[in-house]
Amino acid sequence: MERFVQYINSALPDKKGNDLLYRFKKNILDEMNSRALEVTGRGGIQSHKVIEDLIISEHSDLAKEYSEFEAKETAKIKARRKVLGNIIGSFAFIILLITAFLGISFVTHMWKYTWIIVVDGILLWVVYLLGLGIKKLVSMKRIFHFFARILLFGAVVVSMVAVFLTVVALTDLPHSWLLVIIGLILAFICDGVFASIIKARLKLLYWLIYIPVISVFLFIIIGALHIVAWGIAWVIIPLSLVIDLVIIYAAIAKNKSEKMEVEDIWNEN
Repeated sequence: MERFVQYINSALPDKKGNDLLYRFKKNILDEMNSRALEVTGRGGIQSHKVIEDLIISEHSDLAKEYSEFEAKETAKIKARRKVLGNIIGSFAFIILLITAFLGISFVTHMWKYTWIIVVDGILLWVVYLLGLGIKKLVSMKRIFHFFARILLFGAVVVSMVAVFLTVVALTDLPHSWLLVIIGLILAFICDGVFASIIKARLKLLYWLIYIPVISVFLFIIIGALHIVAWGIAWVIIPLSLVIDLVIIYAAIAKNKSEKMEVEDIWNEN
């Protein structure tokens, strides 16, 4: 209807080269025309002017509607550009990686070492992709945070595997396999910290599980490196259970204290 066009143009004057504005105005006009047909079809209102006034009143602040539309569309455009940028960047990175590997290998003829360039490069690329996934999942509803924690755990382990392979490729360091176990320890610690930061419902339970698991890994590391004899190092495991009991006692005491404070406040009121 002509009045709709006039109203839209008066509220949102044309701007040359602004495709978003043109698309918004077209969508609004289509919506208003559809709404007018809907109201007319009901047969309750006969006057076209009244119908037009009713539809226009439903869009009394077109500037605000356009501002919201522009923000959403701009966010979508930026998201698409980021995805495209990551795809192109990934291809460029892999090509650069292979080029560096072949170039260095042919010049130095040290193929038994240079393979680590490609392997670690791919692993670090995987860590980068996992990081993108974590960032995306954290920005979503709480139900998706659990999957973000899984990706974080994987990112830490993959990072440590990259370190382990570098050490294996370039050195003859004994017990280098312990780096993988250290990576698992770091993964559990990072997950526990992350669960605490996002205030996961079972964050305390996670720590109660992780502490004994970490103690087992520490027992293996200490024993393998002969820092302490195996017959003494095993004490770490029952000690971790004692730490769990202390944490449980502290949590119960804290809950009781908070409950008493609430009761005191309630009684005062």
